[in-house]
Order: sequence, then structure tokens, then C-alpha cells
Amino acid sequence: MKEIYHENARHALEVFQLYEGQGEYFDLSSKPIYRDTFTLGDKKEKHSQYVIDEKCIGCNECTKICPEQCIDKGAPYFIRQENCLHCGLCLESCPSNAIQLLSIRK
Repeated sequence: MKEIYHENARHALEVFQLYEGQGEYFDLSSKPIYRDTFTLGDKKEKHSQYVIDEKCIGCNECTKICPEQCIDKGAPYFIRQENCLHCGLCLESCPSNAIQLLSIRK
């Protein structure tokens, strides 16, 4: 650390250790973005995701508003979770209330 931090800046250093936790990784440099969840220690993965259920009427409103274009057409439409920003715009735009935010524990 002596080589990296000058003596007058070393007071800002703090040593810590993580035993358990969860985080998310977003690669915003790729289009569409790439998102993944990771855990440390014995922590069980818990995350939320937007899903489209059978109430989907195929109106295409969600695909028009999605900034990452990660919603695929189908019956029902499908959200690619690894590319979703979790902005919630799809949920807000759905006229049939077919989109839900679910909490999942793995």
C-alpha cells in the first residue's frame, strides 16, 4: 500500500472482510446490458425479477418502452432477465396487468 497510497492519503484506507453477502453486476458497456447476481459465503441468492404471465394480450406496449429491448414476443411475451435493468417501465405500461415483480430465493 505504501507504493499505491502516499503517506498523507493512507488514513483513508480501511481494512474489512466480507463473510456473507449478495451483490449484482451490471455491464452497461454492452447492448443490451448484461446483469448477474452473485453471493459470498453461505448466503442464499435472493433477487427480484419482472415476469409476464398469461394475462398478456400481445399489445407490444412493453417492448416499445423497454430501454434495453429485452422483451421477446411470444404467448405470453418473455423478459430476458440477464438483460433487464429492473426499471419497471414495462410494468407501468402494461394495459392488461400481465407483468409482475416477483421475489425469488435460490
